[in-house]
Amino acid sequence: MLLANRNKNFGGLKKLGLALLIIAVLIGVQSLDVNAESEHSLTLMATADLHQYILSYDYMNDEPYETYGFSKTYTLIEEVREERENTLLFDAGDAIQGSMIGNYEALVDPLEEGETQAIIEAMNHAGYVAAGVGNHEVQDFGLDFFDLAIEGSEFPWIAANLFDSETDDYYTQPYEIIEKDLGGETLEIGVIAFVPPEIMQWGRTHLLNEVYVEGIMESAEQYIPELADKTDLLVVASHTGIGEGYEPGASSYEAGYKLAQMDEVDAFLGGHSHSIFPSEDYEYLDEVDIDEGTIAGTPASKPGRWGEALSVIDLDLAYNDGEWEVVGHNVEVREVEPDTEEHVDIIEIAAEVHYATVDYVRTPIGSTEIPIKGYFSEIKDTAVTQIVNDAQLWYAEEQLADSDYEDYPILSVAAPFQTSTAVREDITIGDVTDIYLYDNTVYILEMDGEQVIEFLERTAEHFSQLDPDADEAQVIDILGPSFNYDVIEGIEYEIDITQPEGERIVNATYEGEPLDDEMTFAVITNDYRAGGGGEFPHTGDDAEVIFSSADANRDQIIFYIEEYGEINPVPSGNWNLKAHDFAGPVKFDTHAAASDYIEEMDRIQGIEFVEYVDDDTARFELDFDVLGWD
Repeated sequence: MLLANRNKNFGGLKKLGLALLIIAVLIGVQSLDVNAESEHSLTLMATADLHQYILSYDYMNDEPYETYGFSKTYTLIEEVREERENTLLFDAGDAIQGSMIGNYEALVDPLEEGETQAIIEAMNHAGYVAAGVGNHEVQDFGLDFFDLAIEGSEFPWIAANLFDSETDDYYTQPYEIIEKDLGGETLEIGVIAFVPPEIMQWGRTHLLNEVYVEGIMESAEQYIPELADKTDLLVVASHTGIGEGYEPGASSYEAGYKLAQMDEVDAFLGGHSHSIFPSEDYEYLDEVDIDEGTIAGTPASKPGRWGEALSVIDLDLAYNDGEWEVVGHNVEVREVEPDTEEHVDIIEIAAEVHYATVDYVRTPIGSTEIPIKGYFSEIKDTAVTQIVNDAQLWYAEEQLADSDYEDYPILSVAAPFQTSTAVREDITIGDVTDIYLYDNTVYILEMDGEQVIEFLERTAEHFSQLDPDADEAQVIDILGPSFNYDVIEGIEYEIDITQPEGERIVNATYEGEPLDDEMTFAVITNDYRAGGGGEFPHTGDDAEVIFSSADANRDQIIFYIEEYGEINPVPSGNWNLKAHDFAGPVKFDTHAAASDYIEEMDRIQGIEFVEYVDDDTARFELDFDVLGWD
């Protein structure tokens, strides 16, 4: 009986032991679940180079535009938010300046203390978490205009290499740390940005003795490891481009390539160069995988300009034993399409300043009988650069009168900022913006005759070298942006594009006499060029500045046209491409609309339409012997 009872009790103990074992196993499994790897997703979105293009409207041509504008970009942002559970929105700089709305708020009806830019109001509504400082945030309208943006923003502006000259403190935050709850776990995201160091050249008038800048990579090597130690995920959302061979101190158009390769960086969001990444434009770069959207394995993206696209980087994250790890990614650039809807919220935010800006750009100021078109500005003297130079010479003569420099011969420098410029008959404020695209201010430099030639040699690097003995057709290859193709009024010269770089400016004279170092000139240009933009000789630190002003170059064109009413800027023809007896045909590509212009303007000589290369480009054959105006 006792034995039986013992057996019975033993059986119960076995059952109890088995139950306890099962419970222990279950508890262990639950404990393992707590420490097991869990997966989550996070989506990074970014804009860049919005340049105050809030609505889908082209103010220079005074008409709607289908494929850009933040009002359409915000529609894409909202679509992504509907598709993804966890998202963050960044901007990579150059938001508050660029379109005529920016000019209106800065110069025409300036914002007052307590007011902020319309684009900032739109960005607040869109829910940005951080914005990198771009060069145009500070260089064009000065720090006071940027300060209004900082004060009005519901998100931080960040730049780890921009410092206040008086206090040596950061001008903005160097970086921001954002906390995001993912499945009950906290993910700490660090975002960092760097302003282009070139602002100290490009915005010298506004920034000298106010701020100073450290190099991008020097700052990155200091602050990125520091931020990585404080966070789980590190994002660069910076106004920097992507290019090959970046070294500290080199162009900010290239720095992103190096930043994305730093071990601590988990994602790169860039801008500045107005291009889209990933795209075939970057296939030539080592470490770049266009299909994966990566640089050295780091997911990366750039969304173009003016709100034409949205960068979207999806990150797959694993959380294990208190540590976060990126285990996968997807990179997408969503482009605005003609049928993308403008978001009503942004339309309402921008409505008042939009209509005021439209009224302003429609203001008539004069007229011209000569069409002011820039299609051929790189191969012959045109009305586009002529009107700029005429206005600048008019301004410089007035400013230098009764000064120590009143007897200096005055030369004027101008570039065709965009070769698609097309103005005719009645001239409005908007037309002048089409002619002179940027918010530059006036500088006058002293140069001797040899220095003028050296300056022009930089312009002549704009072309590939042609072989006069080549039997096959040669197409002139343009090697740089048109805004770096400076022509000079007040002297005569030729550009020989059959010669190597540095030997192309020939027959340069002033009033029939060859230029030499005994001649001294007052050369009117703009703050970008005088500050070293474009790397022209005798500018930047080597510039001999004899006059500078906050007066805008564009305003002088407006005042000049208002003064004379009707203007007819017939090109003086003071420069030309040197004639050669080429063995084979020489051809040149430009805007497709130039074919109609050739038919309309029978005064144009030496240019014959050949064919359309694509929807936007036409090809022409050149006769150098008669190239120019009759």
